[in-house]
Amino acid sequence: MRPATIADANQYWERYYSGEFIFGLGTEHILAVLQQIPPARTWADLGAGSESLLWSIPLDAGHLFAVDLDPHRLALLRDYAAARRPRGAYQTALKLCGRNADDFAQRCDRLAATIIADCLAGYPTPLRAGCADLVTQFGLLGLATSHAQFLTSWKACHEPLAAGGWAAGANWNATAKHGRIQLSQQLYTAACAETGMTPLLVTRVPITADPDFDSVWIYLGRKT
Repeated sequence: MRPATIADANQYWERYYSGEFIFGLGTEHILAVLQQIPPARTWADLGAGSESLLWSIPLDAGHLFAVDLDPHRLALLRDYAAARRPRGAYQTALKLCGRNADDFAQRCDRLAATIIADCLAGYPTPLRAGCADLVTQFGLLGLATSHAQFLTSWKACHEPLAAGGWAAGANWNATAKHGRIQLSQQLYTAACAETGMTPLLVTRVPITADPDFDSVWIYLGRKT
């Protein structure tokens, strides 16, 4: 059984992304890392929740396939894409990345599909192996309850990644663990080694703006 998320779909959206951008959560650091990724034709965001369009801002990615277990979070994502208008935190993210509202609307149009699936279960995702130039996950693998589950789920999540493709993401260390694993650089290094991936960045950023989390681990890698 996986640990519960900090909040349900609507509460999470309202707390972190509907209002003003909250500095000190690590979000600004994640956006900066994503800007290092070259253009990708196909992007799979696993455990996407409602926030794929936030992470799309620094990226130059074509078709986006958002996969999540929670249909309510995917509904929020589809509704936001249909509106094509950034608000709150998204407006600040656009400024940080040197983008504008037209750029955001283009990214909304690239949402190709939302797919309901459990990306933490450790079995292959509904996406075809090798179909994606970019695979991301933000917060998903931090819900693993053991190192073994993290490694198994990491492998399954990166099956869609094509040779030469990029992988990036972030996972938050909860202050109250609720059964979550303690993330470490060694864990990410082992995960990359098991999946033929070269880690280009693995870094821990302290969190100062949220008592529910003490830090976030951000990574960037490429499949060799």
